[in-house]
Amino acid sequence: MTNKTRRILVIHPFLFALYSVLGIYSQNASQVPRGWIFRPLIFLFLITTLLYIFLQKTFKNHEYSGFVTTLFLNWMFMGHLYRFLLEQSSFWRTPLGGFCAFMLVSLPLGFLASKWVWNRISNTRLITTFLNIASLVLIAYPLWITISTFYTGHSQTQLIRERQAQFEISLAGPSQVPPDIYLIIVDGYGRADFLKDIYGYDNAQFIEFLEEKGFYVADQARSNYPLTQLSLPSLMNLQYLDEYTREFGGTDNLAPAYELIQHSTIRRVLEDRGYQFVALTSATLLTQIRDADVYLSLENNDLNEFEALLLSTSVMGVAAESWGFDLPVMSYELHRKYVVFSLDKLSEVPELPGPKFVFAHIMLPHPPFMFDRAGNFIPPERPYVTWDGSLFPGTTEEYQNGYLEQVIFLNQKLTGMISDILARSANPPIIILQGDHGPGAFYNVLELDTACLAERYSILNAYYFPDGDYQQLYPSITPVNSFRVVLNQYFGAELDLLEDRSYFAGWLSPYVYTDVTDQIHLPCNTSGRQAP
Repeated sequence: MTNKTRRILVIHPFLFALYSVLGIYSQNASQVPRGWIFRPLIFLFLITTLLYIFLQKTFKNHEYSGFVTTLFLNWMFMGHLYRFLLEQSSFWRTPLGGFCAFMLVSLPLGFLASKWVWNRISNTRLITTFLNIASLVLIAYPLWITISTFYTGHSQTQLIRERQAQFEISLAGPSQVPPDIYLIIVDGYGRADFLKDIYGYDNAQFIEFLEEKGFYVADQARSNYPLTQLSLPSLMNLQYLDEYTREFGGTDNLAPAYELIQHSTIRRVLEDRGYQFVALTSATLLTQIRDADVYLSLENNDLNEFEALLLSTSVMGVAAESWGFDLPVMSYELHRKYVVFSLDKLSEVPELPGPKFVFAHIMLPHPPFMFDRAGNFIPPERPYVTWDGSLFPGTTEEYQNGYLEQVIFLNQKLTGMISDILARSANPPIIILQGDHGPGAFYNVLELDTACLAERYSILNAYYFPDGDYQQLYPSITPVNSFRVVLNQYFGAELDLLEDRSYFAGWLSPYVYTDVTDQIHLPCNTSGRQAP
């Protein structure tokens, strides 16, 4: 009688459902919009509840129903184990490998879920209690990480906005024909002299093309920071980041960088001036500015990137990877689509009504290396990653060869795209074509290594001004001064140009800066260097 009256609470299926979403979200919380978490949570809770109720009505046993529901959730998200198997062998990427992985998970879980096994458990309350406690422990860490990231990110974002508001820029009256402005970031594109001296590639043909089109190419340009999440905020907010992030040194939360890119000073200033903000989709969430006046993206589908990531960890992800189904989850194929879409779509942007400020972040020639020089798609055998520098999962030789192949392919695409923009624009535009940082075959992204800083800080930096007046530009200009020159020359601002400095910051400590301005010109010592 006592056991019947003291009904044990079954909460573990619902906590495991929460963990299935929150465990992944917590790893990306500083970049993924908060609202994206609710739809998959509601869907998964609905599935869990319906299955639990169905099993309870069928078997009249709430503990067994909870046990089977939890096993079902583990089966449903077998993609985590499958990702591990993919790292061990390419066999698992084949249809046979996918079937074997499916059976490897399904048979043991199906056996455990059988009534035959459950009826032979002498103390089912102990199993339920253990699963309840285990699920509570399991959810505690990602829940704490997510709440901490939300809280820290909110306070940091508020501080960023206050400091942005303090930077006031006074512009003169409107010009007769305000020019369209294009900011085109080619991720990791190095300077011509470095590519020739260290990589053995002569980029003179592309540089000559730019100059023939009327561009000014800063042939001694360098980046202010070595990471995209630092370079773009500095460029788009016209300032060094220590003014914005001086209290953030102990965190790797990307919320400040995200805010500085998404709602930048240059965007605010130009929108106040009547410009329409046009953003193109990107292969990284950090630079997907979805609240732009016009956001140009791939064909609409019902899944956002976070939901697609969740789907890739499910049994559907196993099927998609091994049988070649096309899921909207980040992969070499989707990465290829993002890159090609943006490069092609930029040629059509001049047809949009102006004046407009256009932002495009192209993830080339940055890894992964999946294009040859002719543009053929040759995805790497390893699982999809975009790691660069010392985190690149290959050799230095592989990096250099893959990088140069993508430079050559990208040059071809840029040549056509720039020609189209200039030809199709009703009025001559302003174009900034810029690498956010250089390549990383010899660069350590985790800690300061002075062996070859020139590689990471030497960047392509080219400007097209409608009147061809480049007196304010100079060979060693850095990105922090790019829009200061544009606003001074075309909008009557009176901004002082900042001293051109370069700072190191590691991947794990992005807000701790070390001035390396005097070191980035040192000769590179590349002997014996191998990426892991």
